[in-house]
This record gives sequence, C-alpha cells and structure tokens, in this order.
Amino acid sequence: MLSTMNTKAIPGFLIGFSLAFSGLSGLRAQEKPNSKPESAAPADAEQEKLGDENADWLEYYYKDPTPEKFVEKMKIFSADGTLSDDHARPALIGFISQVVRQNRDRVEEWYRQLSGLPAQDRKTIHTGLLFSRTKEADEILKKRFGPQFDDLKANTPKVLELPLDRNETMDMLWGYFYATGSESAIRRMIYAFRFDKAPDDPEGVEIPEGFRPLYKELPSATLEMIVSNARRHPKILEICKKIYKEDKTLILGEKEWLYDLLSRIDPKAYPPRPAKDEA
Repeated sequence: MLSTMNTKAIPGFLIGFSLAFSGLSGLRAQEKPNSKPESAAPADAEQEKLGDENADWLEYYYKDPTPEKFVEKMKIFSADGTLSDDHARPALIGFISQVVRQNRDRVEEWYRQLSGLPAQDRKTIHTGLLFSRTKEADEILKKRFGPQFDDLKANTPKVLELPLDRNETMDMLWGYFYATGSESAIRRMIYAFRFDKAPDDPEGVEIPEGFRPLYKELPSATLEMIVSNARRHPKILEICKKIYKEDKTLILGEKEWLYDLLSRIDPKAYPPRPAKDEA
C-alpha cells in the first residue's frame, strides 16, 4: 500500500511541504530563470558568485564538514531568501537535520544565535531540528512550543523512512546526503525504482480520469536526479556501483533500473542494455 505522511499533524510553527523535486535550484543563482541579464553589472556577478559559494558549501559539506560556519551560512540563506524559498526548503531541512545530529553539543548555542531570524525562516530551522530526532533539539522545541510538540514528534518519521511518493521527500534525502555522504540516503532513493511496477489505478483508490499518480514518475525522475548528482559527486557513482554489486536486497526491477543508471554514467563498464523491442 502506498503511504503518505500526515501533514495535518504539522502545526503552523513548522512548514507545510510543497512541490520540490528541485534539489538545490533555490540555492543557485545561475539556475533561476532570467536571474541575471547579459548586461549585469560587476556587483551582480559578484553576488552570483557568492550564491554559488554558499550553495557549494551545502552541497559538498560531507567532503569537508565545517560546522563552525553553520550559523553564518544560515544567516546568509535567510538574507537572500533561500530559507523561506519553498523549492529550497526540503533540501535545507534534510541538511539541517543531519548537521544537527552531528553537532548536538552546539545546537543550543546555534539556536540562540539564530533566534533573530524572520518567522518564516525559523520555521525551516524548527523543522530541521524536528527531523534531527535528537534529545537536544527536542528539548529546544518542547520548551519553545509546549505540549503540542509531543503529538507532532509522535507523528514525524525519520528522513530515511519518509514516503517516497511525496514531492518533498527526494529533496530531503539529497539534503541528508549533502550533510553526510550517506550510502543509506542513496539506497533509499534507489528504492523508488520499485514503483516501476506500481499500478496506475491501485485497488480501493479512485483515480480521476487522465490523472497520472506521482509515484508513476518516480523511477525516471529518480534516475535523472541521481545521474545529475553523480556527475558532480564521484562518491555517488561509487555508492551505486557498490549497491549494484553487493546489496542482496535489490529486487529485479531495482537492479535493472540501477544498471541503466550506471550505464548512463559509465557506459564502458556498464554497456547500455538493448531496448526490449531490439532484444
């Protein structure tokens, strides 16, 4: 059965998730449509460069963790609108949750230093704290929001257990990976290949005519996201190769999609499979 997270359990002091699948597009100035005209002044070019540097800090954090820059970067992301950007939020939440887990002894001080952020930006921080699932973050949120936090915590799964058929989950998993370099995050994404055989009209669910469920797009969308990221992150390719060779829990559909993914990145080692009508 396909499941979804109960977003009704998320009160107003946290965020309501929205359409994401955008990775870090909200963090990179050059990827925003018409973000910079050809005649941009040098100051604009410098601002774009600054945006790239901050996006790179987040995306490659796992390679050289610098938690001492966390507060500074969050304030920059607040000032440029990233923390309140609906497209950037899921990746940021996944990222924040794991940086918090790695630095529990700093969380209280970080929270104090970020207390002056605008309310919308604090929602992103609060949600990252929630998904960190740490005692230190829980104490902060409990003190800040009182009894309603207990119900929220009880209804909040781990990032690696979020339903894949939700728009924000993949971006949260990417944020998780950028913070940790975790094989577990990539393996969870690969699990989306199982949706290849999911029915268009599952039993007991009324699907409107002409409507294609999001989960039917998951395999191809996931493949494209992993390929795109693997071209910037050699570690992802290493992880995918390891999973393909060693993970005994892969089912046939996952293995076939994963092979096609590897053939896109390393066709010499993984020659493309012939199309079914050519076999």
